[in-house]
Amino acid sequence: MSSIEEIKKFAEKTLGEVPKVIDLLSNIDEKTAIEQFDENVNLYLGRSVLPKKISSLIAMSVALANGPKESAIIHFNLSRKFGADNIEILDAIKATKMAIMSSLLDSLDIITNNQLLAKKIQGSEESYELIDELKKNVGTIPERIIKLAKLSPELAREHLRERSELLINSSRLDKKYMFAIALAVSISLRDKECVKTYLDMFVKYGGNLDEIIDILSIARFISGNRAFVNSIDILSKLANIQGTQ
Repeated sequence: MSSIEEIKKFAEKTLGEVPKVIDLLSNIDEKTAIEQFDENVNLYLGRSVLPKKISSLIAMSVALANGPKESAIIHFNLSRKFGADNIEILDAIKATKMAIMSSLLDSLDIITNNQLLAKKIQGSEESYELIDELKKNVGTIPERIIKLAKLSPELAREHLRERSELLINSSRLDKKYMFAIALAVSISLRDKECVKTYLDMFVKYGGNLDEIIDILSIARFISGNRAFVNSIDILSKLANIQGTQ
């Protein structure tokens, strides 16, 4: 079990200041502040397999995908502290954008299965030419891309162009880490098909099980932690009430 003193020393060493959430929690309930700190170490900054730079970029990306922006700024600052340069940070943001856009294609199941629309979404000659082209050049392709191609070859080609621009042709980050970021964001968005796709790509580019555990831990912590970060105004009121009692 940590102490408030240890929390402050750790925070000042890593962040340069004590995060407002921790500061407020320590004034309301010291036990909760300590638990929050211990989770931060065990599930995020204390992970030992992924490089700290990548861990903080993953955390920043999950925060960008889910909010709030205050959380993303904290992890952005950490990524700079751990050596991320401007292009690497931009790469992480691009991977985040791609994962978010991909997750929204989950709605294709509902659209293509609609009884009134199904007969109109049988696919054109262009659709099947695109699907055959993808199978030849890419191999196995996600089912949602096949559905998108049948719905609109134009949209499918645009999606593939975006995927190439935002995720595949990264400027600086290793492809393995680009897929690690996309995987973490997809986990946080609970998009199982994207999780499977990005997991396969992460492993293909050298990712291993221990790194996957780190990714899952970070995504889980940052996603859950927005309950505290979003409640800063509430915690401030509670701290004021605590101070008057």
